[in-house]
Amino acid sequence: MAAWVVCALCALVIIKPQEFIPELSGIPLVHAAFGLTLLCVALDVVWRRLRPTLAPQVVYAIAFLAWAALTTALKRPAALEERGMQLATVAGVFLAVAFAAASPRGLRALAITLVGCAVLTSGVAIVQSFQPYGCMLAAPDDWAGRGELEPDGRRCESNLDCRKDPPVPDGNYRCERPGPLGTSTIDGRVRYRGSLADPNELSLMAGMSIPLAIALAEGRAAARALRRLRGGHPRPADREPPAGPGPRAPAPPRAPAPPRVATALPLLLTDRLLSRVAAALRALPVAAVIAAIGAMVVMARSRSGLIVYLAVLGLSFIRRSGTLGVVAACFVGPPMLLLGGRSGDEASESSEERVALLREAFEMIRRTKGIGVGAGLFGDESSFGLTAHNSYVLAAAETGLMGMCLFALVLYASLKVPLAIWLGDVEVGPATRRFAPAIFVSLCGALIGIFFLSWAYKDVLYMVLGASAALYGAARAEDGRASVRVSAREAALVCGAMFAVLVSLNILLRILG
Repeated sequence: MAAWVVCALCALVIIKPQEFIPELSGIPLVHAAFGLTLLCVALDVVWRRLRPTLAPQVVYAIAFLAWAALTTALKRPAALEERGMQLATVAGVFLAVAFAAASPRGLRALAITLVGCAVLTSGVAIVQSFQPYGCMLAAPDDWAGRGELEPDGRRCESNLDCRKDPPVPDGNYRCERPGPLGTSTIDGRVRYRGSLADPNELSLMAGMSIPLAIALAEGRAAARALRRLRGGHPRPADREPPAGPGPRAPAPPRAPAPPRVATALPLLLTDRLLSRVAAALRALPVAAVIAAIGAMVVMARSRSGLIVYLAVLGLSFIRRSGTLGVVAACFVGPPMLLLGGRSGDEASESSEERVALLREAFEMIRRTKGIGVGAGLFGDESSFGLTAHNSYVLAAAETGLMGMCLFALVLYASLKVPLAIWLGDVEVGPATRRFAPAIFVSLCGALIGIFFLSWAYKDVLYMVLGASAALYGAARAEDGRASVRVSAREAALVCGAMFAVLVSLNILLRILG
């Protein structure tokens, strides 16, 4: 029960129906869902449906978010209430997923929810790309058009068309494509709304769901194989009765079985070929999901999303098919690289902006002597009004070097858990064993994607981190010997690696001038 409630919580956080359904505006749906999740978790624990287990990344995640709140209180106490509420929301979602989904059924429900949200948001973005351009009014101070846009019904081909006889004089008009659920493009790039209003963030979220979609498809195949196996066993009515005291009664005579009629198949249609064709047809739904996400990434023109898409798809192909997976990835990769991403002056400007933001991040680290400027305050300190576009550097600039190390330990522990369950010597059920590599590949994609995005406190990232913690709880419930720990030596190596990344980036920036 708690698993489906926490899935509803995750769906509310990602989809944000209260933003496009007027009847739901003003209702604290997320807070209500979080309170209901706590109640359901308590009931499941009392009824022994859940066994609370503290995963190693839980401690590091809470320590990182608490340290982020502390740095904010030290650097800018006036911003603590707002930033503290955001950090508390992220912590609440993380803990809810980590404990409420800690069972095979909970992991499956969470995977269905995340894949469903990815399909919905990708579908909305694809529909956007087929809509005609129209004039849209943005907020007066939103000259980049990153927020919500309101269409006024006029057709256009450029921003200049929208400034001719506008209904709102001196309005902040943009020429964009409208989409379902009150969404719109940004500079012609498809996106969703709310926390996924950035095309790069939408692409990363959707790409992270691909391994989970494949795991769900594998689960259906395993269930069919189990049903076939059980179908070969004798039915209870056909089994012999157990031997009891007294003489055994003679068995009644059985009617002769009807003669079997062999079905002649054409020479080229073998059972093996038919089974492979059936398997290919059953794989069409997950193939459609992967194709839709790929199309959305191309339409979003997201270079980081394209890298994540190819990375998770390549790892999934290699895990499933070995050498054939490498061949398949080689066929998929070049067309995606050719079609996706931005090029020309737009791409050059974006790269130059990212380099300038990284320089400002290192300047903030030096100016604060490694303490940080406070969580969520990078944009206020930056001359561009933007974040660092690199989660690792962002964590160092906002929460200091200590926060950077804690953030790295959260990611490392979250990666180690599914890897240990996948390759370790633990006796877990098929569902838990199946979701371990899926969560591992999804987190690998996340670690690549957040190198280009500011996701240090992103709710979607902490949902997947929570899924790793829930996987640990499910494994512990099935095998008490399952144990994953981060040693002091590992922690030192992880922190040293993060310092090496910072030094390497600083040297690279100096070389670039």
